[in-house]
Amino acid sequence: MSPREEIVFVVDDDARVREALGELLESLGWRAETFAVAADYLAYARPDLPACLILDVELPDINGLELQKQLSGDVHPPIVLLTGHDIPLSARAIQGEAVVFLKKPVGESDLVAAVRGAIDRDRDQRSARAELAELGRRLSVLTPHERELLPLVVSGLPNKQAAAELGISEVTTENAPQQDHAEDAGDLTCRSGANCRKIADSSHSFQTLRKLVRMPNSKTVVAVVDDDQRVLESLKDLLESAGHTVRAFSSPHALLNSDALPEIDCLITDVGMPGMDGFELKRVMTEKRPGLPVILITGRLEIPQPPEAKHTRFFRKPFDGQALLAAIGDALTGKSNPR
Repeated sequence: MSPREEIVFVVDDDARVREALGELLESLGWRAETFAVAADYLAYARPDLPACLILDVELPDINGLELQKQLSGDVHPPIVLLTGHDIPLSARAIQGEAVVFLKKPVGESDLVAAVRGAIDRDRDQRSARAELAELGRRLSVLTPHERELLPLVVSGLPNKQAAAELGISEVTTENAPQQDHAEDAGDLTCRSGANCRKIADSSHSFQTLRKLVRMPNSKTVVAVVDDDQRVLESLKDLLESAGHTVRAFSSPHALLNSDALPEIDCLITDVGMPGMDGFELKRVMTEKRPGLPVILITGRLEIPQPPEAKHTRFFRKPFDGQALLAAIGDALTGKSNPR
């Protein structure tokens, strides 16, 4: 892909900076779109191209760090943040979550390296999203019998063992490549009698597929998001003692920028967190993973509830561990909220 098919957005209220950055980026072959305020950038219809955003921290309409927090819940290009001041420790903490900090005045080589790295990351993320969507589409057309077979094939079970697990004849799985050959096989075929479905056609797809399907009776993956480390540790101990696999995150942004999204079976999130609260995280996760069970926990006596949250499971801290485990079980089996 040529640089002209990659775009760099610049948001800075200093006209001289916008002009200088625009000229530099264009001279290097990138498309450049510049904006004086964040509102103009947010209103712009972004082309469907690999991109990155160069964002000034000190903007007249919104702080750049606050805008970054808002954008982190959506599908958005990586951000290069520019500041004329020393970078506070609180800001350094989010570096690496699709964000790079540079201090003004910025050297050309540092800026170019940051832009190239950000666009490369965006290209990889776009490819991963497209692959995940395509695999999801292919999985959605499988028959119930093929859905039973697929986790066994992905796990690498020999034909006879996979057939024994399902109580079917070996011919059902005879054309499905085993795990030790899957990296070189180039495709993964799921056969049920004469009905064949090609699920993945590359080794890279195979690795993504492993995240989408798992063996029957494998552990449930529960994601926990809370900015209180003590709560994270206690919930992790409780859930693991009940046989769950736990993915713990200290912020919504850490979860949303992780590679754990496809494997999560249930989400437990605190309501009151800086940057993005539990209600907003639930909304974002519902868009990314429709049907994902979400349990909200809070230490507040009174909290405003969005109308769409009226059927959400709530637990107030300190909560009963066994009641929480029971709620997780109900959520995973599709039972309605008892409240």
